[in-house]
Amino acid sequence: MPPPQRRRRALDEDDEEEQERPRQRRNHNRSDDESGNESAEETTMDVDGRGASSADDQLAKKLVRYALSCEYSRTAIRRDGIKERVLGSQGRSFKRIFALAQKQLQTVWGMELRELPVREKMSLHEKRQAMKSNSQPKLGSGAYILSSTLPQEYRSASILRPSKTPSAEDEATYTAFYTMVVSLIYLNAGELHDQKLQRYLVRLNADQNLSSEKTELTLKKMERQGYVIKRVERPPVGQDGEHVVTWHIGPRAKEEIGKDGAIGMIKEVYGEWNPDLNRKLMASLDLKDRQAEDQETGEATGASMSREQTVGDG
Repeated sequence: MPPPQRRRRALDEDDEEEQERPRQRRNHNRSDDESGNESAEETTMDVDGRGASSADDQLAKKLVRYALSCEYSRTAIRRDGIKERVLGSQGRSFKRIFALAQKQLQTVWGMELRELPVREKMSLHEKRQAMKSNSQPKLGSGAYILSSTLPQEYRSASILRPSKTPSAEDEATYTAFYTMVVSLIYLNAGELHDQKLQRYLVRLNADQNLSSEKTELTLKKMERQGYVIKRVERPPVGQDGEHVVTWHIGPRAKEEIGKDGAIGMIKEVYGEWNPDLNRKLMASLDLKDRQAEDQETGEATGASMSREQTVGDG
């Protein structure tokens, strides 16, 4: 083949190779882009999974901080407040965040959120209105307080010290005072007339002042914080008469103190204790004597076992 023809053929082969190279380069670039997109999608999915978990954890921690701040001031932790101040636009995730916060409170702080009982109908008018209305009774109050989950041996006064704000002495005095008032209401069948309460306070020299605060202001604070409920019954319209003021046990006192707390307070005041005092106390609190109840339970269990043995022998 002459040299010009060989040169022309070589040039044609070079052109074909140049045309194939860009095509192969484009194919490689396309495969690189596809693999990059796949890895980016996987990374995004991983980040979203961790991000959702991290967001829930942060909301749970925020709920814990909110609950601690409310309990510090003895303010009820309300469901609406949690949605407004903690969850925001994530209101539908209340149950999930609440469960996470509950777990953090139990494992780290030794506490848990407990729902307060629904306020009872006390007056005859309220009870009649409740009977007339066809509305379903509330299953929950939607308000919570923090309650300790520590074992009983760790709940002694030597371990659980009173708060230092405003001072340890004032805090201890206030705790003892509202526990005493709640115990007196329990002993009076859950309703204590104001005149009788004032007589108790005079005996304790606490009718005017309590520590550095007026007793009247302390009672208002107890009412605001849910330890007691003050009910004023006014005479019917057009009739003369005095207002009747009675004190009742508030929802926080039922959950925080309860009848067990009242029993502990009364036994601490009396000091020496005997079975006769225990029977009187149980009768005053409308409780069955625990020793008698245990005895009856044991006797019933023994009788049941005896019957079973008789039947078996027969």
